[in-house]
Amino acid sequence: MSRRRLAVRLALAGGALLLAGALYFSLARAELLVLDAKADRVLFRARVQPGDRFTLSYRHSVAKSRVSGVFEVTPEYAISVKETAFGSFGPGLPDPRPGDDYEIKGGVIRLRNLNQTLPELSLFVHPYTEHEVEIGGRRLDLSNAVPPGSLVKIVVRKPFGLSRRAPAR
Repeated sequence: MSRRRLAVRLALAGGALLLAGALYFSLARAELLVLDAKADRVLFRARVQPGDRFTLSYRHSVAKSRVSGVFEVTPEYAISVKETAFGSFGPGLPDPRPGDDYEIKGGVIRLRNLNQTLPELSLFVHPYTEHEVEIGGRRLDLSNAVPPGSLVKIVVRKPFGLSRRAPAR
């Protein structure tokens, strides 16, 4: 075999190894996915690892005040509720009780350490709710990204090779 032919084969083999490594690396990372459930499309994706946090905020339809939730990716790649902050009480909002970790400061009620874990978040989005997702400095305005009344799901897709399967997108 000629030197030139050997060099081409080695270059192709090296390229294949680089491609395989890149593919493995991309599949070996978990992702936070924001999905338009009805249209079956990904609206937003961000690479995450356990401990990463994201925020979901919206305008409460009855109380008309801003509500903000802080969530964390768990070691099991689920979603843990860490904190909820809101300006006034309304349907569906938590009611702080004695013994809860909360503070009222600057007109905002902040309830922490909620210790609730969810496999996913599901919500209906409307223009007047002004839903937004923020992670790592990136923000998605859900109320402008989908038609009114759309069902949006937020899930964590586990890295390739781990047992629980999330939606393949």
